[in-house]
Order: sequence, then C-alpha cells, then structure tokens
Amino acid sequence: MSSLVRSARFPAAGFRSHEAFQTYLRDHQSGLDAHYAYELSLATKEAHLICKGTCAPCLRPSTFVSSTQDGEAMPDGRRMPNWREQMRCDCEDRLIARQRALIHFLQATVLTPWTHLLLFGPPSEADRRLESLADATTRVPRLRRSATSVNGPSGPLLDAPSARFHAVVAQDYLQFVPPLEAALDEIFRVLVPGGRFVFTIPFYFTEPTSEFIAKEVLSFAPETPMEFLGSGHKLGWDLLSLLMQAGFRDAAAYLYWSEELGYLGSMNFLFKAVK
Repeated sequence: MSSLVRSARFPAAGFRSHEAFQTYLRDHQSGLDAHYAYELSLATKEAHLICKGTCAPCLRPSTFVSSTQDGEAMPDGRRMPNWREQMRCDCEDRLIARQRALIHFLQATVLTPWTHLLLFGPPSEADRRLESLADATTRVPRLRRSATSVNGPSGPLLDAPSARFHAVVAQDYLQFVPPLEAALDEIFRVLVPGGRFVFTIPFYFTEPTSEFIAKEVLSFAPETPMEFLGSGHKLGWDLLSLLMQAGFRDAAAYLYWSEELGYLGSMNFLFKAVK
C-alpha cells in the first residue's frame, strides 16, 4: 500500500533476519565505512553543527542543527553529534532526524487520507504532523491492567477496540514495556487485516537475541508494571521473530541513511510489521 501523500522515496534497505543483515554487511561494508568517514569529517569543537539539506516530510530546503554536547568525543577534542537524536530541522515542528525519518517512512509506505491511526506511547513532537496525515487519531499512552475476572487475573490491555486501526505507531517506547509480548499481541488485535505496525527503538543491531528486563529489576512491584522507565529491554534481531509469533505475516527492519535528507548515523533502523 502506497501513500497518496506526495513523498520522496525513503532511502532504506530492508531485512527480515539477522542472517540477511550479515549478508548485506559483507556486500556493502565499504559504502557503510564511507558514510562513517564522512560523518567523522563533520566532527567539530563547536557547541553546534549546522548542515543544509531537505526536510522530506515538508519537501522544502532546511537547515539541520545538531548539538555536540553529548556526542562521541574524538581524540583531538572534536565531537560528533548523536545524529539520530539531533539534526533538528528549521521547519514548523522542528523535528529531530529520527522523528522526520519516521514521518517520511509512514508517508511513503503506510498513510492514506482515510487512515485510522493509533499512537502508542508518550506524546512526541512528531505527533502533530502524524495527526495531520491521518483521518482519525487515537492516543494510548501505555498498556493498562485489565480487571480481575472470575477466572483469575487478566493480562495487559491496550485500551482500544479490536480490528479498528489501519496503523499503529510507537516511538522509542517498546523497550520500556516489561510485558512486551503481551503488548505485541494487543497491537496485533487492534489492527485491521493488512494493518501496519511501525515503530522505532534503540536497536542492538549486533545482537541476534534480545536481553529483556530482568525479573530481579522488577522485584519491587507485586505485579509486572505496564511501563518501567528505570531500565529497558535491549532488543536485538529476534524481535522480528516475536512479531511473527504475535501473528504478523511480515516483519522487517529498515536501515536508512541520507546526507541530503538529514538522516546521518551509522546504524539507523525503523521497523514495520504487517497483519
């Protein structure tokens, strides 16, 4: 399904397994190294780094501003920004790279004027733009615990009707949801057949398997919390298998990069699963 919104092509390569990604690395390592060398060349001792380019969601020339304060330090004292969380555009919404890429991806591959959209997780600077692209938007900030029934305690619940939404979007939030598998089950439940789940996470792309929040970390709580910001899952490539186990018929990770669109960073990923 393609968007009816005029959009630039999204610059990404898609992978459905860790093995496919490893093959890509073997075939494209020289290009990835060139990207990183270019990013290193931009490192600076200044507090901010300014780059020119194009904002893909707005389709307009833009200036991207990056703070170097928390960036990677070079031996000579220069710093390279955390590109994923920087490169803030000078458009109305002033979005960082990760947020612009998410909107761009949704414009190019998911959203239509009749889309019913569910935003799962806390509010984001990207929400206003996403709402403007959908016919109707529902916000669900976190899972809730369903009421105890005569059959015993019930599981986590996404407070939304079944088979209602064409798309669900989560922005850097799944790592803070201890009952992750239950969350994926609930997201699958609320999507219509053919619906898309698109999300970003801090992705551990070198890891075939995930490291989930340890039960000992959550021992303070009598029941598993629906949200825990004190720690997070370290999600690796088996996340794609978890999506398939939840019932999705397709799940892929997309590696994206573009100098022109302000998507710098060695390993930027976003994800899409299809019901």
